[in-house]
Amino acid sequence: MLLLTQGIVGLAKALEIANVGIQDKIKKVQAIKFYFIKQLEDKIKGTCFNGDISPEGGLYTVLNVSLPPSKKSSTLLFQLDINGVFVSGGSACNSGAVGSSHVLLGINHPDNRSVVRFSFSKFTTTEEVDYAIGVLKDLI
Repeated sequence: MLLLTQGIVGLAKALEIANVGIQDKIKKVQAIKFYFIKQLEDKIKGTCFNGDISPEGGLYTVLNVSLPPSKKSSTLLFQLDINGVFVSGGSACNSGAVGSSHVLLGINHPDNRSVVRFSFSKFTTTEEVDYAIGVLKDLI
């Protein structure tokens, strides 16, 4: 019983520490995400976003992007990975599943466009964003 109590106290303290300055951390991540959105809009014409990208909507750490058709669409995730840009494809609801995402089917997402999911954290830098945008631009 003592070990359980110590574990509960330790978890409570860890949560307390993790939440110090949480609003500042959220604002920093949102700023990086919106910088990324602006760069995509400016540098890769025809980019669309799946979901609500407003500060109030969606998850502030994730961005689901619909990229314009390209000859490299079928290998885009692989090419990004080779170039050190680590992303996911499709929707989070379909992670690890075989076949099309029911979410993307539900919004009638065109088959000829690549769907890429980008994640952001308090450690993401503008330099990393600029690098990812450059790689994407070269691939599309």
